[in-house]
Amino acid sequence: MSDEGGDNAGIEANGPNALCFTCGGLKKISEPRLYMIQATEEMQTGMTMAEWRTCPHCTGKGYHRGINPPA
Repeated sequence: MSDEGGDNAGIEANGPNALCFTCGGLKKISEPRLYMIQATEEMQTGMTMAEWRTCPHCTGKGYHRGINPPA
């Protein structure tokens, strides 16, 4: 076998890991934003759009190292 990443390579990927409970393993979460748009001169309306950002809990890995409860 070859050690391409050092002594600890693959421990996080192969060890007992917990799926990230915030993003569900998608590595990104949706952050809704409210935008005000003007449909006509008399009417303005609000519109919600979602923007994706990296999950702050797993830092974009999709899992937590070890077995962590979602508390």
